[in-house]
Amino acid sequence: MYQADELKGNKHPILLLPFSCEICKNYSKLISCGVSSKYRPVIGIGTSMMLATLCCMIAASVETRRLNTVKSHSSLDKPDDNMSMFFTLLVPQFVLLGIIDGVFEQSVAGFFKNQVPPTMRPYLTWLSEGIRGAGVISGVASVSVVGKISQLGGKPSWFQDTLNRSRLDKYYWTLVVMAFVNLVFYIAVASRFKCRDSSEFESGREFPDFKETLEDIVCQDQDAGN
Repeated sequence: MYQADELKGNKHPILLLPFSCEICKNYSKLISCGVSSKYRPVIGIGTSMMLATLCCMIAASVETRRLNTVKSHSSLDKPDDNMSMFFTLLVPQFVLLGIIDGVFEQSVAGFFKNQVPPTMRPYLTWLSEGIRGAGVISGVASVSVVGKISQLGGKPSWFQDTLNRSRLDKYYWTLVVMAFVNLVFYIAVASRFKCRDSSEFESGREFPDFKETLEDIVCQDQDAGN
């Protein structure tokens, strides 16, 4: 367990961490300033993936430092002991989490706005939520899979009943590798993706049959309403 650390004798409430995360999320749009709207979504998604890798590296380093402190105090089997920890060590990863979330949401919204035909846009909200849900489920599944793999050869699992006996630092480093591989795959795919301006869809230059298809959908909706 942790108690709020003391910097110059003052305790910092733990609620400052999620608050800093939310603040950084709201202002993360400033990161993509100066990038044309045509390429902003693709660059923004890649940037959020790079920051996610960095965030996992910081989390792994902080957890390693915490475990070293626990071992130095012989508190591995004393989960109820309060351990002091510098508040500033936790700030960077929460700041990055806020930036990642804000940049990713903004980039995905820009991608749906400028890189897909208007006929697909009514379905993109559900598609976005579906992808986000799949990511959450995959994250939960990764804990189970990594836990099983870490036990191979009769070794203790990285996830124990107590935080001090667990090896979350190794799990975070595993996430670093997975995030980096995902980033490399994204770069390979994004480099072959042709970015378009929203005006290309509106004018129908890229899809000559687009206007006719859109008119058919409008007519069908009107008939259904009648």
